[in-house]
Amino acid sequence: MTEQPRIPDEKTRKRLSNNLRKSIFQLQEFGLQLEEIEAGLEKHIREQKRNRLEKVRQKMEESSN
Repeated sequence: MTEQPRIPDEKTRKRLSNNLRKSIFQLQEFGLQLEEIEAGLEKHIREQKRNRLEKVRQKMEESSN
């Protein structure tokens, strides 16, 4: 006794289609938010590296004087 899948009525198809479009939009928005977070983390890491290099440079200058 296997049932054939039934084709949803017009109202249901529209609702499901709208839900799918909304979900796709939300995923795209979430992806952009993740990219922004990633960019912020990369900036923070670059600043830390720059600060470490600056400290090393200052110590080298101090030791040469």
